[in-house]
Amino acid sequence: MFDQRTRPIAVPGANRRPRLRVAVLIAIPVIAAILGYVIFQSVAESRPAPERRDATVVFDRTSGERVIDEQGSERFRTASVVKLFIALDAVIRKASRTDEAQLHRMLAKSDDAVANTLWTRNGGPAIVTRTVAAAGLKNTIPPTDPGRWGDTLSTADDIAAVYRRVLKLPRAKRDVILEPLRQANRTAADGFDQHFGIPSAFGDRPWAVKQGWAAGRGSVDAHSTGLVGDGDRYIVVILSGSAEGTGLDVATAAVTSVARSLAPRLGK
Repeated sequence: MFDQRTRPIAVPGANRRPRLRVAVLIAIPVIAAILGYVIFQSVAESRPAPERRDATVVFDRTSGERVIDEQGSERFRTASVVKLFIALDAVIRKASRTDEAQLHRMLAKSDDAVANTLWTRNGGPAIVTRTVAAAGLKNTIPPTDPGRWGDTLSTADDIAAVYRRVLKLPRAKRDVILEPLRQANRTAADGFDQHFGIPSAFGDRPWAVKQGWAAGRGSVDAHSTGLVGDGDRYIVVILSGSAEGTGLDVATAAVTSVARSLAPRLGK
C-alpha cells in the first residue's frame, strides 16, 4: 500500500487538460484529412476531361517517305479498323469465294456480324498474331478478351504497314480487299455515317477507306484510315481517342477536321 504522502494530490480539472490536448491533437489531423478529401473531390469534379489523343501518319508511295508522322507509335483501340487484319489474314490464307463475298460486306459496310463469324472461324487473336508477322508490325497486340476483336491495340505506323502489305498482294487478292474499301457505303451496317474523315476531306480525289468507331470501356474512338489519290499514292491513317462521354459526332467531326487540314498538303 502506498504511503499517503506519496500519492498525488487530486487537483480539480488537472486530468482533464491532458485528455483535452490529446483529443485536440487527434481531431486536427482527422479534420484536415476530411477537408483534404472534400477539396480533392471538388477539384476532381471540376477538372476538365482529359484532352483527346490523336495520331496521324501519311506515307507517300511515290517518294517512299513518311511525309507526316505525328504520334505514329502511340497505341489506340482499333475498333473496326481491325477488320483490315481479318481480311488480310483471310486473303493470305486463300479465302474461298464465299469468304470473299463476306469480306466485301464486312469491309464495305463495316458489318460486325460478318467480322464476328470470320474472327471466330479463323482463330480470333491468332489473326492479329499472324498479321503482325505478315506485315512486320511492331506495336500491335491482340485483345485481352479473345472475343472482343475491336479491342485489338495498334498504332498509326502499324496500320500504315498493313496497307503497304495489302498493296503488295497479287492484284486479284489485293482487289478482294481494296474494292470494298473504294465502295465503302456512306451508311454502315449499324446505321452509322462512316463517311467522316478521309471521304469528307478528299471527295475530289480517289479514296479507299476503312473507318473505325467505338464508345465505352473508358474511351470514345474515331479512326479514318485508307488510300488517297491517283494510283493510291498516299496511305493516310488518322487515329483518335476521346474521353468517355464524348459524343461520337463530336469525335468524328474532329477527325474530319484533321483530314481537311491534310488536304492542301497532299498532291493529287
